[in-house]
Amino acid sequence: MRIKRREFLLILLVLSQFGCIALGLVWGASWLHTWLTRSFEQRAQAESRAVAQQTVVQLTRARVSSFEPGTRGWEVLQELATRTTATYDGQLWAIRRDTGALIVHPGLRHDPSLLRRLPGLVTMVSGSKAETLLQAIEDAEFEGRHTVAGNIYLDGKLKVVTAIDLPESNVVLLVLQDYDRISQAAAELVDPAQRIGWIFTFAVVGGSSLLTVVLINRYEDTLAQSNVELESQVESRTKSLLRTRNAVIFALAKLAESRDKDTGDHLERIRAYVTILANEMARSHKEINHKFVADLAVASSLHDVGKVGIPDSVLLKPERLTAAEHRAMQLHTLLGAECLASIQKQLGDDDFLELARQIALSHHEHWDGAGYPNNLQGQQIPLPARIVALADVYDALTSTRPYKRPCSHAEAREWIATRYGSQFDPEVVEAFMARDKEFAAISQRHARTLDETTDAAEPQVQALPATDPAETAATSQT
Repeated sequence: MRIKRREFLLILLVLSQFGCIALGLVWGASWLHTWLTRSFEQRAQAESRAVAQQTVVQLTRARVSSFEPGTRGWEVLQELATRTTATYDGQLWAIRRDTGALIVHPGLRHDPSLLRRLPGLVTMVSGSKAETLLQAIEDAEFEGRHTVAGNIYLDGKLKVVTAIDLPESNVVLLVLQDYDRISQAAAELVDPAQRIGWIFTFAVVGGSSLLTVVLINRYEDTLAQSNVELESQVESRTKSLLRTRNAVIFALAKLAESRDKDTGDHLERIRAYVTILANEMARSHKEINHKFVADLAVASSLHDVGKVGIPDSVLLKPERLTAAEHRAMQLHTLLGAECLASIQKQLGDDDFLELARQIALSHHEHWDGAGYPNNLQGQQIPLPARIVALADVYDALTSTRPYKRPCSHAEAREWIATRYGSQFDPEVVEAFMARDKEFAAISQRHARTLDETTDAAEPQVQALPATDPAETAATSQT
């Protein structure tokens, strides 16, 4: 009965904590997404008004008043519609004031059938009112306004529309933006925070459950054994903390690495490379001692821990990333730094965690300031991050990926040499050049191991597409 009661208490505690935290997390994420979407929509409408007003100014400067198809005014307006862009896939349209028919569209020259569309008769929702776009314009004109804004459905998609009336020209200018893109922009900010929240939820529930078990066990101990058990517990916890720290470091690093099945022994090679570089640079840097080198080797494993927050659709994409996907991938530096900073906050000041945080945040910064996420330059970049940056790029250049063949050591050496003083710290490049044969030996051992594994696992291997060093470099910098 005693054991059953304790189990019941533990289950009740876990369920109640998890339910409360999970409910708050889901509600908070939903509220935050709604609030961000509304804020982005308001900002989008403000930009749309600015685009529409700027278009009016350009038309006024062009001294055109008629916009009937085939006239000079129509040509000017069509050219403006083709060149004008706004955020969230925004486009500039123009419709007739009397019939609501479309007369100007960015794709009109490629699809003249667009002239048969009547967007002016589509229902627009603005606040609590729902009426056609032309009716909304008439109501606004009656109130002395020439601009209206709201949401309409076009081609099955919700659009944020801003309309400005040109009554003397029988034309209404429309600036339309994709609502889904606005919602997606909000989700891109909420989703990583929600993932971290779930991790935090499981950590809190698990930690509190373990703590409850420990407290119950201690309560059941006899008074006669308390002193002996306390001494044993202190010693055990001290060792456990050391093992836990090392286990957490390894687990975090492997968690990020496991998201990408093509990294192989990437972490082990990075540790070897940074150890070589740090030992070479110790000749001219007094701060690089034995402890620094040892901590750097372990902390380098966490350089890409932030990739746990990158969606699989981006991280595992075999093709070249789009600009938006590049920006999403670059977030792994901030996510990794935030993760390690949160651990620092819990544990207090710790030189090792600060070293790991610097590496996670700044290992993609460039010596000339062209890197990310903070565009640091020169000595502003922490020394550990400058060392890991070269090691990480060398391993990316000389490793096989689904989208490229590995570069030879000579090609990688030449590529790094050309980035002397631009992407890489000159001192780190010089250290690499002095010990590059050791890099080559490690890379060649990895290549032989990979070949043996590949031959044993699958006799027939499809040839990888050839990739030049420039393409490989672009890939390695993400």
